[in-house]
Amino acid sequence: MIDFLFPLVLGEVVLGGGGRTFSIGAVSLRMLLFAAGLVATLVGMMTTSARRDGLATANLLVLAFFASVLPGLLVDASRGTPAQIVSLQLQPLLFWLSAPFFALALQDVRTVQKAAVIIIFGGLIVSVGTLFLTIGLYVGFVDFGSLYLWSERTGELFFRGFTNFFYKGHFFVGVALIFSVVLTPRWWKTMSGVLALSLALSLTRGLYLAVAIGLVLSFFSAKRQVAMLFVILGAVIGVGIYGQAIADVIFDPTRVSSSLTRSRDLYFFLATFDYNTLLFGEGTGILLNGRSNVENSFLWALWRFGILGLSFMFLPLLMCVRYFSQIPNDDEHHRLASAFFFGVVMLYVVTAFNPFVNNSIGLTYLLCAIFSLRRLGRNAALAPPSAQPLQVHPTVVGIAA
Repeated sequence: MIDFLFPLVLGEVVLGGGGRTFSIGAVSLRMLLFAAGLVATLVGMMTTSARRDGLATANLLVLAFFASVLPGLLVDASRGTPAQIVSLQLQPLLFWLSAPFFALALQDVRTVQKAAVIIIFGGLIVSVGTLFLTIGLYVGFVDFGSLYLWSERTGELFFRGFTNFFYKGHFFVGVALIFSVVLTPRWWKTMSGVLALSLALSLTRGLYLAVAIGLVLSFFSAKRQVAMLFVILGAVIGVGIYGQAIADVIFDPTRVSSSLTRSRDLYFFLATFDYNTLLFGEGTGILLNGRSNVENSFLWALWRFGILGLSFMFLPLLMCVRYFSQIPNDDEHHRLASAFFFGVVMLYVVTAFNPFVNNSIGLTYLLCAIFSLRRLGRNAALAPPSAQPLQVHPTVVGIAA
């Protein structure tokens, strides 16, 4: 059952953005799959004996999550914060309960490879959809008013004028671009071009920076200096050709206002926090700069749950660093591990500008990456030295040459 649900869960998140893209009324497909995953996990834990690798780690993650939010919840209880407000803030974080599901699903390298396929082709589908929708808006084939009403109802699209928009699923377009460049499957240059173009049309500065850092670090790791120079050269040429357009985007009044809001959030925190805030947080009932949610998820975690909440947010990154460091450079699946790891790096960079790591989009990828890297690390540790090839072309089931 878990083998059947895993591609559905991952595929829906890659394609479905924030979760309201595929929904009927108040019930979304993501909610149904989340519930089905929990049921399948409970059944698997009770009936399966051979597929328990990583389950202890997953359960510890769930316990650590509850421990990290406990100080903030105690503050809420002491202040009498309404349960509805507490529930609204905690609901996106409950995807941590999916940790055992991902641990049980990612029991072999083949499933890790399958996850990479879903991420690349899912991101590519979102990219193609973005391009067609943008062209449709530009030529008038797609009615802007109808699309705007849908975006208002679902909260999935954020418009940059009448033709450009940011879709929450563009996060996985960035991840897919890193996977495509790192793994270099067949037609990877064409796929990377489509992914990069749709990402550029989103006009999202934080995502640009996060993807660029993920790619550059992956080039350093793989000693692909020539590829890195081509990317830098392309960026310089692009700035030279489209410098005025880029300046218009950066200094657009709405963008400047967005940047000022982020700065004011940080200033408000620095001006108001005390030792109690650092130790216990302010709970979910006290607004930060008059806002219940802010773009910087690290600041959000520290304000809500104190130092314990912020520390837990960085725990998965440390786990991924540890697992990735266990995989030798000459390991057969090192590039596959690199794709997942530098996707995590991208996630943590973009989290400073846009809230991803504290919702279902970022958490799903993070959980998938944690247990993929764990699986690849254990596979490398168990493989005899003679089985380690000196140089292996990257392989990903279904897309490699």
